Amino acid sequence: MKKEALFEAIEDIDPDSVKKARAYKGQKKPVWAAWVAAAACAAIILGVLWGLPAIRDPGHGSPNLQYPSGLMTVMAAYPEPVAKTLSAQAFMESDERWNWRSSYRELVSETEGLQADMEAYNTALMARLLVSENENTVCSPLSTYIAFAVLAEVSDGNTRQQILDMLGVRDIETLRSNVSALWESNYVDTPVLKSLLANSIWLNNSVKYNENTLNSLADHYYASAFSGTPGSAEMDEALRTWTDSNTGELFSDYTKDMSIDSETVLEILSTIYYKAMWIDEFREENTTQEIFHGTTGDTTADMMHRTDMIGVYSSDHFMSLSLNLNDSGAMYFFLPNEGTDVNALASDPHIMTALHCDGMAENWSSPLVHLSVPKFKVSCKTDLIETIRALGLTDALDCELSDFTPLTTERDDLYLSKAEHAAMIEIDEHGVTGAAYTELALSEEEADPDDEIDFVLDRPFMFIVTGRDGSILFSGIVRNID
Repeated sequence: MKKEALFEAIEDIDPDSVKKARAYKGQKKPVWAAWVAAAACAAIILGVLWGLPAIRDPGHGSPNLQYPSGLMTVMAAYPEPVAKTLSAQAFMESDERWNWRSSYRELVSETEGLQADMEAYNTALMARLLVSENENTVCSPLSTYIAFAVLAEVSDGNTRQQILDMLGVRDIETLRSNVSALWESNYVDTPVLKSLLANSIWLNNSVKYNENTLNSLADHYYASAFSGTPGSAEMDEALRTWTDSNTGELFSDYTKDMSIDSETVLEILSTIYYKAMWIDEFREENTTQEIFHGTTGDTTADMMHRTDMIGVYSSDHFMSLSLNLNDSGAMYFFLPNEGTDVNALASDPHIMTALHCDGMAENWSSPLVHLSVPKFKVSCKTDLIETIRALGLTDALDCELSDFTPLTTERDDLYLSKAEHAAMIEIDEHGVTGAAYTELALSEEEADPDDEIDFVLDRPFMFIVTGRDGSILFSGIVRNID
């Protein structure tokens, strides 16, 4: 067992608190009215910096958040916060934390086994999104997983099968179960840890949708629904407002241009806001300015320092260690060995081994580590179309091959017109802040011309002007232009 995990486990053993522990019952997801869903645009946010303001309100469709009156809205109901009146310090010392952690462990244990099933998808995605020559890169595999799970719900036939194959799931029932379990184990709202998931669905009010599909989306994905006119100013404003409120405005540079095209039939936004502290924080007085040797040259960085016994995993190409976060997971750092290109790590299978290693592996040790970590902030936005095409999802991109009949039978020319992903991550002495979103959109195919011609009136020509009933009002020939 890793040293940090061992200390955390020991810390958790409190006889009096264990005796008082009781099962925590989360709220059941509501099943909404049938029109609740139909769009593809997903967003996930990871974040952990205690200096950031909390965004629990007005996030998650809070009544404090105002939307244009012309939009129809149905807001999802989310589990109530745990011990919301307590400070972080008071919660850490309270029985409520022990009670919550007992039930939370049960939820987490149900999804730990899913990680191996998601490994192939996660590895393939990172190999596509993280490789670059000089640019910093970041992505959120969970964000895209949930986004494409929603896309699978509204598709059928080979289109759905390609999505299931890409995600490594055998059928839609298994995928629904996976997403529900992942949601339950990743949704946390305590004074110490924020991991707030939310979904929204953006509908074209001129389209009739399949009620069963919409109910399934509402039931399994906590999706708040907005119905209006795609391309309208009020719908674009609502889209930006909802996204900003559920991502702590961490993507304001991206969302300022966010809009829904007029041809859009379905768009979904899925977000996660995550905020936690290191179990062992870095001391600010130990932070020094040092040289960071980047691919484009040397720069000065604020380097955080800490010395401790930490579990280290070693392979032929890298060394890694992790720093645990309070009531949450950990942040892993992978340092390539001399002669290894950092891009190679994106597809190295030993990365997953390091993540799932229990600390007893042959290449695991617990030395005294003099750790130096630069404070940094990384963000990027990526078009996913070519990535998902390379991962085998092709039919959804072709209106003649795609099958979205579970969504609506009124449109037979729908295709995946947009697939974008944005993510950011930032760390300092107190913790980690991050954000990501995946945006998917289904649109109608625009008619293509049969042929292309040039029609240039640069020589004598004839004209006819008709009335509304087809009567010829004027006709003539132009031979010269004065």
